[in-house]
Amino acid sequence: MRLFSRRGTAPIGGLLGIETGPQGVALAVVQRDAGQAQPVLSRCEFLQGEVAAHAELLKQAVVAHGLAGMPVNFLLHPATYQMFLLEAPDVPANELRDAMRWRIKDLIREPLEEVVVDCFALPEDAYRGRTRMVYCAVLSKARMTEFAALIHQAGLKLASIDITEMAFRNLGLLAGAQATNLAVLRLRTSEGLICVQSGADVYMARRIEHGLRQAAGDQSGMTLEIQRSLDYYESQLGKGYISRVMLLPMKQDGERTFQALSSGLAVNLQRLDLRELFPGQAAAELDESLQAFCIGAVGAALRQEAS
Repeated sequence: MRLFSRRGTAPIGGLLGIETGPQGVALAVVQRDAGQAQPVLSRCEFLQGEVAAHAELLKQAVVAHGLAGMPVNFLLHPATYQMFLLEAPDVPANELRDAMRWRIKDLIREPLEEVVVDCFALPEDAYRGRTRMVYCAVLSKARMTEFAALIHQAGLKLASIDITEMAFRNLGLLAGAQATNLAVLRLRTSEGLICVQSGADVYMARRIEHGLRQAAGDQSGMTLEIQRSLDYYESQLGKGYISRVMLLPMKQDGERTFQALSSGLAVNLQRLDLRELFPGQAAAELDESLQAFCIGAVGAALRQEAS
């Protein structure tokens, strides 16, 4: 099974996005109907509980909401997979994944036969056409089997497995990334992630080492790290300036962090709010903290099938 979605056509019908984490299970249902201009967020919730309770929590939600048999795009929590940016070998596109397996062999601890590797190449105009680069995601087969069993036991159908970078790409598209350079920024307690896209193409995905815990007293280090990532995109990748940075919902201190970053970053910073992306729908009653728990699952539910 491939680990993440490519650009393509939107599936007709509903898709359930699920992300599990240390604090519980997030799920979101996005409906796409023929002739409908915008996707509809019909369900969005967070089931709080420890890892040992995830299976039962999910089973109960499936029964309670009539979700049995629904296709699922399962989103990997960032702590469950590794991500590498590597130079692309000179091979046909249909051979790229197999070629990259051998490239990552010496970068991981596990034997190759115990992991799943998937990759996507940066667009040809990245790095001004000098060097083709590839992002590779690595997941242990044991974890993939574990996640597949969780979905099956809940009475759902595992359609795909995705990574956070692609879920954020989907959110960026809905927020208006078509034909422009847009960055999606998530900040968490211990780390963060910034993804830059132009249309449906991801050009950069970088982990932010300065999390909110480190920035509690002084946010200058985190701000500087984010600004350097933006500058790197504009100077090295050759795609011009970034028109907007969308700050994803946060579990706490969202307004204070937004104000601090707004004054420190040389870019148009905006806050992404699911209530604005899906007006009058299931997101209407979601406060920022609940959005922060569910944002990945929503991005996963926005997946578009590869053509």
